[in-house]
Amino acid sequence: MNCPFCNKEMELGYIQCRDGVTWTPKKQLVAALSILGKAAFPIENGAADNSRTVYAYRCKDCKKIVIDYSEDSKPLK
Repeated sequence: MNCPFCNKEMELGYIQCRDGVTWTPKKQLVAALSILGKAAFPIENGAADNSRTVYAYRCKDCKKIVIDYSEDSKPLK
């Protein structure tokens, strides 16, 4: 995958989190067993059988991470 910022090749890897990778519209306190609110949703893209690991692309030059969580997302080699 090419970086959407500089167009250089990105490196495929993973982002992992013990309790799942979650997006929220506002920064919130996160306790060990926190429920993050109605607008929060887990990000999954087929990297694991759960939402604790997602494929992510890293641009070494721009210092950006891109996560594709669309239903048809598969890692581009």
